[in-house]
Amino acid sequence: MGSGKESPEYWVAVVKPRRILYEMGGVTENIAKRAISIAASKII
Repeated sequence: MGSGKESPEYWVAVVKPRRILYEMGGVTENIAKRAISIAASKII
């Protein structure tokens, strides 16, 4: 247990009910943070 001999085949993330999961790719970190900020302000 815990020897880590194989590479992981997939990743799992637990998302609790009433949570929204965002995934972004192909943009810089600054643009992604700004986009999340704008989206969050419209949800609340």
